[in-house]
Amino acid sequence: MGLFDRFKKRVKQPSIAEEITADENSAEAVAAIAERQTNLLKINKNNNEKEEAQNIFETEDEWDNLDDELDQNPFLSNKSAKERKKLEREKKIKETLNSNLGQKINNPMRTTTGRELIKIDRPMIKLDFSHEQVQRGGRIIKGGPALEEILEELEEDLLSADIGHNSVSELINLLRIQLIGIRINKKIGLEEIIEKVVKNALISLLEAGYWDFDKTIQNFVSDNTPVVIMIVGVNGTGKTTTTAKITHRLTKIGYSVVLAAADTFRAGAIDQLSLHAEKLGVRCIQSQRGGDAAAVSRDAIESAKAKGEDVVIIDTAGRMQNKTNLMNELQKIHRVTEPHLVLFVADALAGNDAVMQASEFQKILTFDGAVLSKLDTDARGGAALSIAHATGRPIVLAGVGQEYADLELFNPKWLLDSILN
Repeated sequence: MGLFDRFKKRVKQPSIAEEITADENSAEAVAAIAERQTNLLKINKNNNEKEEAQNIFETEDEWDNLDDELDQNPFLSNKSAKERKKLEREKKIKETLNSNLGQKINNPMRTTTGRELIKIDRPMIKLDFSHEQVQRGGRIIKGGPALEEILEELEEDLLSADIGHNSVSELINLLRIQLIGIRINKKIGLEEIIEKVVKNALISLLEAGYWDFDKTIQNFVSDNTPVVIMIVGVNGTGKTTTTAKITHRLTKIGYSVVLAAADTFRAGAIDQLSLHAEKLGVRCIQSQRGGDAAAVSRDAIESAKAKGEDVVIIDTAGRMQNKTNLMNELQKIHRVTEPHLVLFVADALAGNDAVMQASEFQKILTFDGAVLSKLDTDARGGAALSIAHATGRPIVLAGVGQEYADLELFNPKWLLDSILN
């Protein structure tokens, strides 16, 4: 049964349609239109504020120089009172934005180390249902118990598809804003209008900045080698297998790859990665179990640089985000290697747990994109939608089988179709 089937049957009932809509001249319709206009104004205001904050943070170097000027410049006393006041005011603005936004807002087309990501060519899905609307006449969708009951049923269906609670809550609120006060054409079924609006709302959760993995690597290789990819995630998500699949993908394109066995914690992890490396015909840099993961990673980069190889993939140990010492080790690897890309591996079967893990993980180590493993199983796929929404970073690759070749560029349209159907 598709996601919409349950409430489609209800909305088709004439009595339900009458309860959900009102004549355009009625007081209920006027109130619904006013509510819609107010809500849309609020959304536009919030979006503008986010854009302003983004613009401020894009001038990072200027802000950093400002801090140095205020705190360390011995000649600051030579500036006029007006100039000092301006600098102090600008610093306060920066501090306020930092405190209000929690963590620094990054440009979605820049990596954690400031490198440029190549935007994906495939256009994001856009649904235009304006032709089902009319400017005059028709009926107005109003709020009320009948609509709320339908939205509650839809909420249950979305949660059953493994979409996270926060994402579902925001989506249902977005649906109210998009539905209440809209004019509809009498010739189009109400259920079709609602289905299109639901799809539009789902797409909004996927609108993290999508970038093309293959073209980004190509851009990095032409700019500076070796390209360093750091694979991170919690225990048991398939990081080592994903590392092997990415290696296979890159070697098939023609790149030379070196693996760094930075999982010196788990028994057998080094041997597992070495076996993959042997099968794939690439080198694996390793140390004994319990060795310094950052040192292994650095050695792999230096070795690749000396031999003129293109890519280094660092397979790190799986760790829960609440293990401070292990997370500190990850931060050390990141600091020492300054990777071009950090990829978080999430297990599609984990559902809402994967969303929580990604969100908590990101607070300690920001990543550039996610790889969703085990999508060939009976996973419902909602986790991908929620991870993108919760972290602001897209799913860029998807594991769809057990073989090395079973790794694909992630397609949001495919995910949306699988959830809805």
